[in-house]
Amino acid sequence: MLISFSVSNYRSFGEEVTLNMVASNKLTDHRHHLVPIGDTGRSLVRSALIYGANAAGKSNLVKAMEFARRVVGRQQQDRLPIAEAFRFQPEGMREPSSFEFRFLIDGQVFAYGFDVARHRIVGEWLTLNRRDDDLVVFERDALGRTKDGDAVSYLSKNDPELSKTLGILRQLPLRPGQLFLSRVNSVPDEVQGTTLRSVVKWITEDLKVLEAEHRSCDLIHRLHSDEAFRRFSEEFLRNVDTGITGLQFREAERECTEYEREFMSACGDDDEAGYEMFECTGDMDVRLKPGDPSKVIIRTLLAEHRTPPGRSFLLPFSEESMGTQQLLHFMPILFRSKEDNNVVVIDELDRSLHPLICWEFVKFFSEFCPGARTQLIVTTHEAHLLDQELLRRDEYWFVEKDEKQQSQLVPLSDFNVRKDLQVRRGYLDGRFGGVPVFGTLGRLREQLECQMGCESSEGTDAAQETPA
Repeated sequence: MLISFSVSNYRSFGEEVTLNMVASNKLTDHRHHLVPIGDTGRSLVRSALIYGANAAGKSNLVKAMEFARRVVGRQQQDRLPIAEAFRFQPEGMREPSSFEFRFLIDGQVFAYGFDVARHRIVGEWLTLNRRDDDLVVFERDALGRTKDGDAVSYLSKNDPELSKTLGILRQLPLRPGQLFLSRVNSVPDEVQGTTLRSVVKWITEDLKVLEAEHRSCDLIHRLHSDEAFRRFSEEFLRNVDTGITGLQFREAERECTEYEREFMSACGDDDEAGYEMFECTGDMDVRLKPGDPSKVIIRTLLAEHRTPPGRSFLLPFSEESMGTQQLLHFMPILFRSKEDNNVVVIDELDRSLHPLICWEFVKFFSEFCPGARTQLIVTTHEAHLLDQELLRRDEYWFVEKDEKQQSQLVPLSDFNVRKDLQVRRGYLDGRFGGVPVFGTLGRLREQLECQMGCESSEGTDAAQETPA
């Protein structure tokens, strides 16, 4: 689970800001939204809704998470992407950008981060928290030199491969644009050790950053092969009044072209090959026919609608509204077991979804499987969701730019807010920041009225000069 994410000198973030998922001990409502952090006496919240005006920096926080995740998971031959430094202070272009995740894995608290300047890693660290102290697992300097820390001996009790793996990784040449942690996959699986493998997995797989118009590439295959997931999706779509009563499939079979056969063989993964070759549309699934690689099966998703007196109609799912399509692609986020550990970050949840559907989506995620170790972080403009009946005060955040044009991040729990306060009204009134501040538009209106008046006057004069 995510404990916190910190970023500095990246896009609209100058000084360091932190999204902190640790619950406030002062709040007593919605206790089922909390997950204990071992025996520390503290808990984590499972949701965070982030508000802010246009250009305040909400999406930049999501971009920062995705940048850090992508850098850790990139292939060795890939060029290190440029971290866009904060541009409203001269020294920002010379200073490194910094990213750090603090997270919980199997009851242990790790912190992993790195500093990057242009195409060069200038710092990197992995620590383990023990008794409120961060013990170093490894740290790397600007010259690429890496050394172990005090946490290695403690972790080696349950991970005997850790010390050996770190030793192997130190011997491999490390380019200026490479992360030490990214090199874990360069050693055989059997010697990676559980610690480093689990840290890499958490950042690159368990943390999922989704764009506003996200598409689940394996959606059709999962709906077809997992009956429980299909029933769940159908029930959810029915209950939020999409008009859909069921989901069905249309299958077609044809000969596999030579190009398709070569492409899929080169990919080595039938599923991924189909997505890459035919794009991730989400309403069509293409794969080799099992037992007969000379043919491909094309499976198309259909939505069932019923009208009185019991008549049934099938429509291609691609003809459904954008909001309905988007909602179905979010279903894998909701259909999770208590054992899942995913952190799902969504930029602009309300892009295509009705406010009431957004409410049901967030409410369902927050309340299903109490104690589940899944988290949802979204940016949104939807003020309808600002309601203490839905979430706790420490699950709401506001982004606003200061006088230096830096994005600042503040939780609602930092404000003196009564439990019965209508948060939505306070937010729209500007009490918590994160809303646009308008100047006077009177001068613009005067200019428009003047132009329209002048044009009207000119037209009248011209009409008067026209001979009868």
